[in-house]
Amino acid sequence: MRKKLQVLISQLRAESGEGEKLPELLSARARLNHLIKVCLELRPDRVVIISSELPPQPARKTKNKTDRLLFVQREQTAGENQLTNYLSSLKREGDLLLLSTEFFPVSSDIFLKALKTHRENSYSLTLLAGRQKTEAGRAGDDYFVYPGLAVVNLDEENRHLVLEKSFKPSGELDVVRLTDYLKPDYDGLGFDWIGDEEKGSFLVIVGPADWSRAASILSRLKVAELEKQGVIFLSPEETWIDPEVQIGRGSIVYPWVIIEGRTRIGSHCRLYPHSHIIDSQISDGVKVFSSTVIEGSYLEKAVQVGPFSRLRPETRLKAGSRVGNFVEMKKTVFGQESKAMHLSYLGDAQVGDRVNIGAGTITCNYDGEKKNKTTIGRETFVGSGTELVAPVKIGRGAYIAAGSTITDNVSPEALAIARARQVEKKGWARKRRALIELRKKEKDQPGK
Repeated sequence: MRKKLQVLISQLRAESGEGEKLPELLSARARLNHLIKVCLELRPDRVVIISSELPPQPARKTKNKTDRLLFVQREQTAGENQLTNYLSSLKREGDLLLLSTEFFPVSSDIFLKALKTHRENSYSLTLLAGRQKTEAGRAGDDYFVYPGLAVVNLDEENRHLVLEKSFKPSGELDVVRLTDYLKPDYDGLGFDWIGDEEKGSFLVIVGPADWSRAASILSRLKVAELEKQGVIFLSPEETWIDPEVQIGRGSIVYPWVIIEGRTRIGSHCRLYPHSHIIDSQISDGVKVFSSTVIEGSYLEKAVQVGPFSRLRPETRLKAGSRVGNFVEMKKTVFGQESKAMHLSYLGDAQVGDRVNIGAGTITCNYDGEKKNKTTIGRETFVGSGTELVAPVKIGRGAYIAAGSTITDNVSPEALAIARARQVEKKGWARKRRALIELRKKEKDQPGK
């Protein structure tokens, strides 16, 4: 069964309705990476990805020093063609597995089955096919061919076929035109017949409903992979994990958690329900409490955040810091063991170690034209209801009185109070109520 095998994959361009706005699990790149991973399980001599644009980074690296993964750019202009030159150099032996990303395998089993059928019957070209059922539910004589997969022998004639007719301009594999070289009697054409039991082993991606089915499979496979690495999912079917996510051993993921992008999570973390993490790095021992959103942020060891917190891009929580309910941060570095536990906004801020941020504190970072920075020195105490009007610096160890609006820098170890003196007018409320009652009576008796 072990013979030389090459795999050619065509990477689709932008698909209808698809782009950077959609989640990673719905993207063509996620499906391409999955397709490559499944193909590498076959241990082919080479996997070649044909694309109009080369990806910024390889979709997947292999440990094989011969570099079995190769990207070939589809040239748009006439003349010398990089793909043609590469295929012309292929040796005339073994088999070529042709794929495009519209074909989505759940595992490598469907490829192994097609290769077995191809080799045992000595076919020149093998396609996947299914029989149409009759009204009685039985397989009839009519059949259809599945797109996106074909197996071809690498002899001289077939190589020219591959060069000329493998893929459509859109990047999809054209399985129908591949049969042209077998005319007039189509000798050497074979089918790997797909029964009901194999239909769950692959998908053909033709529209949004198929995208979502493929995404669910990718998430399920990723969860299973992480479980083998020692991650605990309390409800795997209610968790959404992107393929590139990494989570350390001993971490516990609760139901309804969404982790997207290239997020990296350390060991022994706890991610509580309804937390949503995107393109972030989370170190060991971090607790993310319920209904927290973290995007483009870095959390160091033993940080606690949430519930109902939001960390926007370029936020860094240093080791041991704590961020509580209804706290939002953006472009903020929050010092070691510092605390902001309630109802605060810190934007464009540099906060030192062991700082206490009182409830209702706001950094007023936007002056209507540009964002300005707030710097808070270590061991500072910021009282509740404080407004820090940037740009402003608070010195080390200073105290800010509750309810203050700070517009000037505060010296280290100073107490800053910026609020009007309290004025009390005795009996004012009683007189006001009497006046309201009098006006009401005058309105009810307009003739008097």
